[in-house]
Amino acid sequence: MTFAQHRAALGLSLEQCAVALGLSPSSKGWLSEIENGKRDASLRLALRIERWSKGEVKAASVCAELRAANDGAADEDPGAEDPEARQRAA
Repeated sequence: MTFAQHRAALGLSLEQCAVALGLSPSSKGWLSEIENGKRDASLRLALRIERWSKGEVKAASVCAELRAANDGAADEDPGAEDPEARQRAA
């Protein structure tokens, strides 16, 4: 589920969402940019969003730093996404 979908499912405005995330209500413009893919969330905010959504919104979906780390981890571990590849590599 995307951040925007989760917020909409809860019926929250961007301002209400900002407050729920522990941000200033004036952060709604910034959250809008994150929702629309125009800006990435910081690592800290991305993890806060994942906790707030109870895992429905993955932190990597709003944070380029986490996406890059996840991509790099898959490259380093041949079995990261394929258990059979892990057995073949051993």
